[in-house]
Amino acid sequence: MLVSPAPRIRPYELMVVLDPELTPEQQDQVIERLKSVITSNGGQIQEVIPWGRRRFCYPIRKKMEGHYVLMRAEMPAQATAPLERTLRITEEILRHLLVRLDED
Repeated sequence: MLVSPAPRIRPYELMVVLDPELTPEQQDQVIERLKSVITSNGGQIQEVIPWGRRRFCYPIRKKMEGHYVLMRAEMPAQATAPLERTLRITEEILRHLLVRLDED
């Protein structure tokens, strides 16, 4: 009988740019939604670092600035698909970048 190995947990870094018109409470709601997607798919949040409001070099969805938030998490590779889907359909997120980090 073959037993599938436990999914390998890998480190990831997620940068999201939130709509500048969001209140701090709305920003927290979006971040909590992302945290719940990660944890419900077997991941763990390492840290959340708000970078604050920054200007863009060019307009993104007719906006010239946004709130940057950096998240570090550990999760299995199969958890990235539901996270990416949530990132794409959440209208309050202007841009995002999810990167797998080297395992040092």
